[in-house]
Amino acid sequence: MATIFRRKLKTKTTYVVQVRRKGFKTLVKTFNTKPDAIKWGRSMENNLDKGLTTDFTEASRVMLKDLLKRYLKEHKHRHKKGWRMEEYRVGYILQDPLAEVNLLALSTKDIAEFRDRRLETVCGTTFNKDLSFLKVVIDVAIHDWGISIPFNPCINVRRLRQPRPRSRRLEGDEQKRLIEACAISDNKYLKSMVQFSIETAIRQGELLKLSAKQINWSDRVMTLTDTKNSEDRVVPLSEKAHLILRSQIMRIDGKIFPITKDSLKFWFKQAKRRAKIKDFRWHDLRREACSRLFEHGLSLVEVQSISGHRDPRVLLNTYTKLDPKKIVKKLG
Repeated sequence: MATIFRRKLKTKTTYVVQVRRKGFKTLVKTFNTKPDAIKWGRSMENNLDKGLTTDFTEASRVMLKDLLKRYLKEHKHRHKKGWRMEEYRVGYILQDPLAEVNLLALSTKDIAEFRDRRLETVCGTTFNKDLSFLKVVIDVAIHDWGISIPFNPCINVRRLRQPRPRSRRLEGDEQKRLIEACAISDNKYLKSMVQFSIETAIRQGELLKLSAKQINWSDRVMTLTDTKNSEDRVVPLSEKAHLILRSQIMRIDGKIFPITKDSLKFWFKQAKRRAKIKDFRWHDLRREACSRLFEHGLSLVEVQSISGHRDPRVLLNTYTKLDPKKIVKKLG
């Protein structure tokens, strides 16, 4: 049965409730008022009668928005490379009715309704990322903050089918037109950045961070640090890639391509419009590069070491699209 002890402190009086039942762990909780203590004690006794020993009281007092705000406040996301995206994700979830749902009452139905609202403006892949993020936040609440709920409802929500990977490459004379358009751009780095990306399969983020100290000029290799998968990798440079780097003006800060992500996006978009190239993204240059490396005769392991893909299936399925005409020439 429940036993209540009155504890008098210097500034206030609290009430400690103990619920003991043979065969179960003793439950203890402190309250500021006696009515709350009595109510909790009765609730726990009823749960024990049903064989339930978990206390869901705290979960019944918080909303999903409280978890999201605490997740950011305690910097649970800052160790991740995509922490800025998680802050953005929290921002739009807080504006959705889902944020106002009580954690204990949160159900798969609530998340399904959130999915339907999201799909009005985003694709299924984006919702899958939202779902994964919500699962992580709720798991943190359960394991790190000790907020008990019957189960994480995100587990039972079906993920949407992923769309087929993009297969876009530069076709026909598109590369020539693109390079020419970049050459007459007001941004003097654009042409070199496009050519260097095609030669090395470097990610955009790695390209923008590249500095002279990462280049071993004598061995003709570059060391990419703090990459997407948190592993450093050494990338061999083709003769053309090496010449591109040599042609850049060395700055005091060592930056090879001193341009921001937003600026690159703007100038690249203008160059594509001038070259009359549609449905081509900067990241498609990475597919172009990986495909060319295979066409040059490099093995899967060699290309993987250059591109930095941990999973060769991703490299083959998403970042490789070989030209059938070149394969025909090999067949003879």
